[in-house]
Parts: sequence; structure tokens; C-alpha cells
Amino acid sequence: MPTRPHPPAESRASRGVQSVEVTGKLLDVLAQRGSVSLAALAAAAGIAPAQVHTYLVSLARLGLVKRDAALGDYEPGPLSLRLALRSLEHQPAYRAAVAEVASLAERSGCCIAICTAGPHGPAIVHYENAGTPLHVNLHVGSVMSLTATSTGRVFSAFLGKEARRAMQPGKEGKQEDGETFERGLERIRSRGIERGIDAPTPSISSMSVPIFDTAGALQLTLTAIGPSSTIDVEWNGQVAEALRASARRIEDALRNPPPDERIDRTGVWNIEPGSEDTGQRGIRTLDTTGELLAALVRASHPLILRDLAAAAAMPAAKAFPHLVSLLGIGLLARDEAGAFNTGPLGLQLGLTALQRQAPERDAEHEIARLASETGLTVAAAVLGPLGPTVIRLEESAQPVHISLRAGTVVSLLNTAIGRVFAAYLGDEPLADMLALEPLRLAGSSTNEIGIATGKGNDGKEKKPEKSIGNPNESMFARIRREGIDRALGAPIPGIDALAAPVFDHTNTVRLVLALIGTTGTLDSADTALPAAQALLRATRQLSWRLGWAP
Repeated sequence: MPTRPHPPAESRASRGVQSVEVTGKLLDVLAQRGSVSLAALAAAAGIAPAQVHTYLVSLARLGLVKRDAALGDYEPGPLSLRLALRSLEHQPAYRAAVAEVASLAERSGCCIAICTAGPHGPAIVHYENAGTPLHVNLHVGSVMSLTATSTGRVFSAFLGKEARRAMQPGKEGKQEDGETFERGLERIRSRGIERGIDAPTPSISSMSVPIFDTAGALQLTLTAIGPSSTIDVEWNGQVAEALRASARRIEDALRNPPPDERIDRTGVWNIEPGSEDTGQRGIRTLDTTGELLAALVRASHPLILRDLAAAAAMPAAKAFPHLVSLLGIGLLARDEAGAFNTGPLGLQLGLTALQRQAPERDAEHEIARLASETGLTVAAAVLGPLGPTVIRLEESAQPVHISLRAGTVVSLLNTAIGRVFAAYLGDEPLADMLALEPLRLAGSSTNEIGIATGKGNDGKEKKPEKSIGNPNESMFARIRREGIDRALGAPIPGIDALAAPVFDHTNTVRLVLALIGTTGTLDSADTALPAAQALLRATRQLSWRLGWAP
């Protein structure tokens, strides 16, 4: 019986992996829609729902997608986010801009946003706070309107109509196509700067400038944002001149790039099964794909095939078909030297993940699960303008009798929740928060609890610090080392609490979760006991979902 001829070796090697190509269809839908149900995802990709579910099991385990436990919808996950961050970190314009914005914020007295073109519009990829806090919902991942914001109009001025329509199809089309709007864009191109006064948010104004590469293509925008009562929005005013000067320095850096440098990564990304790992059957070949992506994210620079395979602990022959398909779907790209890096689909997915980041929403399922597992009351808090603020309280079957509700502002230093936030604050934000301590619900003055304050010989405020246990070890250093704090019978007699932080991809504490019970239900000394370990697992899993790399 004649044998079937084998295809040429080159053809076999370049064939790729079918499961990765199917994955590309699913990820492309998520990049465009952001959040989608299983049924809608299957319909959009033209794949049977049962087959899509099997893929989603694996993709969630890898972190390329995550599932909203409340709605059941799927969206880009933490590995997608890390791929986008990697792409940005290796863009010369982004690196030069990040190095510039801290001094720009100080010179202008404004908050500074770095924005890049995302799949749904200009997206904030770096946000530098300065001066008076702004009560606006702007953060890394926020998408700006192409017509209603100064940032969006700068992008509109230097991008073609087709690119604008691809970003925000069907939105504000009449205004965008109008002659008045086009004349406004021509003026922006002539001035090289745009402003927004009391719009789109009343009492908040902004100015925005473009950043071009050496070929004259728009790369980023720098936007200064501040209260309308204080920001100078004159075309040749202080803020405008500071923005122009920063833009010139960034573009000069692009014309005269420094020697190639490797990115110093403080954290190491890992595929970490947690609540995403349902134990259901997935696509085994995607595990190999995930290991390659995780290895690339961990690397400090783009990797050639041999090095990427070695970093993923697999033979190059095994890695190559997966990489062929990852290139084909756009999740990865290859530079002139043949090294692999994040591709256009990877960047789109990650920017979508940034846009949809909502720690409070992600925490809902984990809070309920933690309360059920421990039998204790669980509180979640954010750091608001007045201090640590409870936003969610899941009471146990045997509720504790405390005056704690959503909206309660707690002491920064008298509570475990507050001390965890304080442990990760910088010197200046901590000093600002300490000034409000006597006003808080459970607070006392800083002098009453032995916090060292005042000014040093240089006239600057001393960093508040308090020692407990070992007199040579600060309280905040202990919290950072152990990753947890405890409050025993204080500030409320008979009530104990354990608290731990939830980090995002910038290593910023976004939430603090706390277990609360009557005295005796929480052991104070041993973080290896079940309640403490359950809390640490929950906060670690939430941090992982937000893109944190420990």
C-alpha cells in the first residue's frame, strides 16, 4: 500500500498551530469589543459555543482572558495587559516621555497624561499626579473622546479620517465630518497645541501637544490637566511653554537615542492558576503557547527563537510552530534582528484590558468567596481623598457589632486597613494624609499615638514612622515584609482584624481587604494560620488579575 508523501520540511515547520489560530479569532473579538458573553463571542468568531468554552478555559488559566464572575462575560486578562506594557516599555517615545513627565508635572503644577492610539481611541498609558488632586475619573486605561477632549482633537488632527473612524466608529460622526470641525483640526496642526476649557468636565481644563517620531508620525500626546481656576490655558502661557519644551526634549531624544538598554523589571510575571483555574478541560497545546508568552513578558528585551525557547524551558523545534501562529494572529511581532516582541493584537488587547480595569468589580467574587471560606466579615477599602474608605462589606453569618458601612472613612494609623495603605504611601502623600488624621472617624492626633512628625534640620517634613516589637524595625517595614497587618481589640475593643493589600500592574495599592471578627477568631501572631493564608491567597489572586508581577 503506497504511503502518503510527507510535505517538505519547510512547509511542516511553517504550518503553525491550529489552536493558536483559533485563539486569534477569539482574541480579536475581545480586543474590539472589550467585554463579551460566551454566546456573542462564539457568534462573532463563527465557532460553536462548546468549542469556544473549551478555549476560554485555557485562555483564562493562562491569563490572556478573564471572566467577570457577576456577569459571566469575558474580557482581556492580565497576561494581555503585561504584553501591552512590554510593548510600551520598548517604545522609545514612551520611555522618553515617562522620563520627562515628573519634572513637567512639577514645572506646570498640573497632572500629566501620556496617551497613545488604542483600538477604541486615545488611551492614557501613564498618569502623573501633581498639585491639587483632581476629582475626575481619569486613570491609566481611560479612553479619551476624539472630539470632546483636547487630547482626542490632537489625535484627530494628525490622524487620517479612516484611522479616526476605526477607533470610534459611529460616534460623533456628524461633528467629525463637519467643516467646522475640520477647520478646527487645521488650526491645531498650525498651532501644534490644543486646549479644552471647562470641557468635557466642568471646572477642569487641559492643554495637549503631539509627540512625533523621526519620520513625522504621531506617537503620543502629552496632556496637562488642572482646575480651570488655576491652570494657565493661554496659547503662550506657562503650561503651553512647559508642554512644548517637554515635547522638544522627547523628540530630541528620539533623534539621538541612547545606547540600547534592557528594561529593569522589578517583578516576575508567572502563569498563576487561582480562581481562574476551574479544573475544566482546556486545550493542552495552548499551555505551551502560554509558557512562551510568559517567558517573553519576563524577559528584559526582545528574544530570538533560541533564547525564547530556552527561557520557556522547551526545545526550539517545539516552540517554533507556536511562534509562527502567534506572529500570524498578530499577538507577537518580529523585529529586523529576528527577535520576538509584542505584536499589534497584543497591544490592542492590553490597552483594552487597561481601559476595563476595575479593581472593585474584580474583587466582588473574591470578597464573597473569602467570607464563605473563613466565616468572617470581609471589608474592602480604597484610599479616598479623606483617607481609607470602606466601599464593600460582606457580613458573616454571625455579624460583628461594629459601626462600619460602605462610605466609612477609617483611621490611617489606628486601623489595620489604614496602616496597610500608609505602609505603601510615599513620604509626601503620607504626610498629607496624616494631616487629616484627627478628623477621621476612628482617628486620633498623630501625637497621641506616638508618630514622629515635624521638620528636620533641612526644613522638610520628617517621614512619619512608628516602631513596634523590635525597636529597630518600623511598623511600615514590617507590613511591607509580611504583606499583612493586624489590629487586636483596637480601635474597637473585642474586635480583631487582619488586612492585606491588592496591587495593580504599577505596584500601586488599589484596594485593601480585611477580615474582621470577634476577639479570639483571628490569631495575631501567626500569618501561616488558615484565616491569614486565605486572605493572602485572595489578595494575591486579585493582584494577579490586575496585572501585578511580584
